[in-house]
Amino acid sequence: MLQRKLQSRWSRAIAAAVLALIGAGGTQAAAKETVLYTFTGGSDGNNPNSPLIFDNAGNLYGTTYQGGADGDGTVFELTPTVSGWTETVLYSFIDVSDGYDPVGPVLFDKEGNLYGLTGYGGAAGYGTAFELSPNSSGGWTKTTIYAFAGGSDGSTPEGGLISDSKGNLYGLTLTGGTGPCLVYGRNPGCGTIFELKRSRGSWKEVVVFTFPGGSGGQGPKGLTLDGAGNLYGVTSQGGSGGVGIVFKLSHSAGRWTESVLHAFTGGSDGSTPQAGVTLDGLGNLYGTTFNGSGGGCAGGGCGLVYELKPAEKGRWRELALHRFKQNSDDGTNPGTFLIFDEAGNLFGTTVGGGAYGEGIVFELMQNFDGKWNESVIQDFFGADYPGTLVLGKDGYLYGPAGGGAYGAGLVFQLSP
Repeated sequence: MLQRKLQSRWSRAIAAAVLALIGAGGTQAAAKETVLYTFTGGSDGNNPNSPLIFDNAGNLYGTTYQGGADGDGTVFELTPTVSGWTETVLYSFIDVSDGYDPVGPVLFDKEGNLYGLTGYGGAAGYGTAFELSPNSSGGWTKTTIYAFAGGSDGSTPEGGLISDSKGNLYGLTLTGGTGPCLVYGRNPGCGTIFELKRSRGSWKEVVVFTFPGGSGGQGPKGLTLDGAGNLYGVTSQGGSGGVGIVFKLSHSAGRWTESVLHAFTGGSDGSTPQAGVTLDGLGNLYGTTFNGSGGGCAGGGCGLVYELKPAEKGRWRELALHRFKQNSDDGTNPGTFLIFDEAGNLFGTTVGGGAYGEGIVFELMQNFDGKWNESVIQDFFGADYPGTLVLGKDGYLYGPAGGGAYGAGLVFQLSP
């Protein structure tokens, strides 16, 4: 058991810290947090609530939901220097027609162009997909490659774009499509999964799936693509229990077919997932639910970390790996993607709980007996609502969070 726990640098660091703390009466280990950049809320951006990505040189890229030259959000780069990290705003969204409130991470293609989504704006006001291309003057040129019309093509995109091996882009919209869903007394649609395909120098949108509501789900979040070209994700509503599903979309004979892998009940299996799933090398899926599973929190529980394993006759079996509890030694309400390290340990964040009630970073390590043990490796204070983590080549964890000195958010690094 001890050997398995010490497989990663994080595990070794935590074990050593725990041993050192036992004599002092402590029971938790903490990573070392370094704030790489604090946003001021002005032209440099405000509210970096989306995942970050690295380029090959070790620079970080992300988006801020607000701020920038006109307050409509930014795409930024963080570059490491001998004196710290320097922020460069690559693009500031300027008005409604340009698109505003960028959502999700940006994505690099093989030529070094960046792609992303805005939740609102564009020609019809329902969001856009954009491309940023390096130009000869050393800056970046922004092009709107698709503006959502708010009808059957979808509206209110979220969660960023992912790419297949051919360079086609996939994403989702929270609403739109043709499904009969009611929100605030009207029918904006139940959400879509779309594909953007480049054709003769321009991009064409194809809706690959429209959520039907009901047992088929409503309000998709968080896409993942496997090596066979299947798409996975969750919905925060719908399903037989009404509190969300995990779905798979398979492509065959020119059409996409949805399979509901798990429908949450709102009880011990969780409810209202807010982030997609992560695949391991064996085809198992890992994710979080924001509510459910007990623990004393509002909304029927504090949330959980789950695994979905393929079972007999195409069925999937859910296993609860950790149930969050409403106390100072644990977090509450996880709402971001999980990530693996090289040793197979899982990392994630919660938006509540912890010693100060402002969220945590946690690690889950599996023992030889198959059970997963949780360690809280960071309690946030003054930097609340930590976002999705990314693992750097240096083995450190990086992510965005709210709060900070100016209340406009920050980017942090956690080292073992």
